[in-house]
Amino acid sequence: MSEEPTEAVINRGQSLFITASSIISAGTTFLVTWLAARSLTVEDNKDFLVFWSLTSLVFATLLGVQQESARLIGSDQLSQQKKATRAPGESTYNPLVVATWVGVTCAIIFAALTPVWLGTVLPAGDWRTVLLITLVTAVYACHVYCIGAMAGTRAWTEYALLISTGGIFCFLCTLLASALGAGLLAFQLSFLATAFLWLVFVVFSPRVRGATRLRLVGRPGVAYRGMMLAVGTAVAIATMSTGFPIFLEATSSTATPESAALLAAIILGISITRAPIMLPLQAFQGVAVSYFLAHSQRPTAALLKPVGALLALGLAGAGAAYLLGPWLFDEIYEKYAGQLDGAFLAALTFAAALLAVTTLSGTAALAMGAHRIYLAGWVVTVVVAFGCLLLPLDLETKTVVALMASPVIGAAAHLAGMEVLSRKQASAPAI
Repeated sequence: MSEEPTEAVINRGQSLFITASSIISAGTTFLVTWLAARSLTVEDNKDFLVFWSLTSLVFATLLGVQQESARLIGSDQLSQQKKATRAPGESTYNPLVVATWVGVTCAIIFAALTPVWLGTVLPAGDWRTVLLITLVTAVYACHVYCIGAMAGTRAWTEYALLISTGGIFCFLCTLLASALGAGLLAFQLSFLATAFLWLVFVVFSPRVRGATRLRLVGRPGVAYRGMMLAVGTAVAIATMSTGFPIFLEATSSTATPESAALLAAIILGISITRAPIMLPLQAFQGVAVSYFLAHSQRPTAALLKPVGALLALGLAGAGAAYLLGPWLFDEIYEKYAGQLDGAFLAALTFAAALLAVTTLSGTAALAMGAHRIYLAGWVVTVVVAFGCLLLPLDLETKTVVALMASPVIGAAAHLAGMEVLSRKQASAPAI
């Protein structure tokens, strides 16, 4: 058995830079929504927020391209370190081309679902929005590919800049639109323009430019299938992270103003308790892929330290939420004051840490190249969550049960699958 690598995947300074980038990205997102609410009419702002949510959901599914790109390139880098040169006649491909085809595929799927979007999510006849999102989807796949490539090559400075500058660029564009008194279309274009930001990095960054010309050993068809599986998993993740409130509303009664107010308060509570843990974790996904690639022979053992840190953070956050949560919630959301108590907010906070554990276990499975295990764990998570919401319990209880049980079972599915795969690989005869 070969030795585990002792080289650190990332140093403290780079880690702090990525953390700062995730904070900047979250902060600029808030500023853009604030600016839109201030500059647009109530009706246009509502349409912009719906557009923002739908586009963000589409972009979130393409994060599978980012993770798989990081895995493919990181694996190739590690394999090249073990041999001086590539064997003559080895089949190679350009991963950017594969990522582009994945983006085109997703764009076609989005366009095919136009009847679903129009009249339900978007106003009937709003073909312009559908066309804009369809066109930008393929381009955004290239953007997230570049982020993944920077993670795979451990170019953490460029990785952090690609994460943070998108939000800054979007804010500057919307600030200009607001100053000029522009309407809804200008705000929509300002958000979509971030998908083209990778082209600026291609011009000015040698590392990003080099990533667009990379050749990896293997067949493009295999890489395409791997990216599409990762995209499919990203859909399940987005369903659990951003789509859970939809599940909650669909399975809950809002027949009275009191029940509607409680449901709204719970949705807000879920959002604010998840953000402090999930946003930084999402920013560090590329780092996590590189870390698990470096420890691919013992993936479950490699999970112990980061999982322990997440659970400790969750417990600390739950304690703070119990003591300070009700006061902060009532101050921020005066309309829903008194709806949520400290115990409930503490439970939501710890549940966010459990979801982060599932995110991490899934990343470990992806780093092993176990795409089906990665997907299966998240599908199990979504199914269990929805099933728990159908239980004959009060709204708060079934919410906590769903948010705690589903990530635990999903992570267990990831771990069981990885353990079986590791044993098979260990017992396989060396070629």
